[in-house]
Amino acid sequence: MFLNPTQPKYLLSLLLLSALSQTAACSNAVMANTTTKSEAASEGYQMQVLKDCKVQSERALTPKEVQLYQELQLAEQQMKRLEVPLKSMEIELKQHSTVLEKLSSDIEQQAWQQGGPDPELLKAQAEYSNRMSAIVDSHQGDIAALSSQGNYIAQVAGEFELLVVKPLGKGNFDQIRIYQQGQPAPTDCQHGMFFSKSS
Repeated sequence: MFLNPTQPKYLLSLLLLSALSQTAACSNAVMANTTTKSEAASEGYQMQVLKDCKVQSERALTPKEVQLYQELQLAEQQMKRLEVPLKSMEIELKQHSTVLEKLSSDIEQQAWQQGGPDPELLKAQAEYSNRMSAIVDSHQGDIAALSSQGNYIAQVAGEFELLVVKPLGKGNFDQIRIYQQGQPAPTDCQHGMFFSKSS
């Protein structure tokens, strides 16, 4: 294909955006409950350990576990805010990418028919490629912020897993539900954190 050498720049950013979106999706799945800091201060949390949607055990979270849980909730909310400008970037890039793909196809076809690419089409291709690079450049700060937040979530989630999940023992559970004390215990089997590797 006749591709402008600047194209990998925005393609890499699209891959990064996709990967970070998956991180955010994972965070959303884990942090199924949303509680404000003031509410959490007045109430503790209960944790249910389940297998095949049957409660195996239940206990209160320790203060340290509550702290990590709240940090993950706040981090998830921040991640959602950071995603907003990058979703706009993704829409812009997709619009330009559609045009660029059509140009590349036309260039290849003309090169095959005429023995070489059309200079005007190559010029248009370079123009759209530069536009896409400019869009990515304008969002570098947003990309860096989202990447940093993703790393932070991974760090806190790792601490939470070591403290709360690892002691449960592999094979003894496939789901954890955390809910605020004083509230009804959740009964929805789709609610909570899922651990397929532990089953």
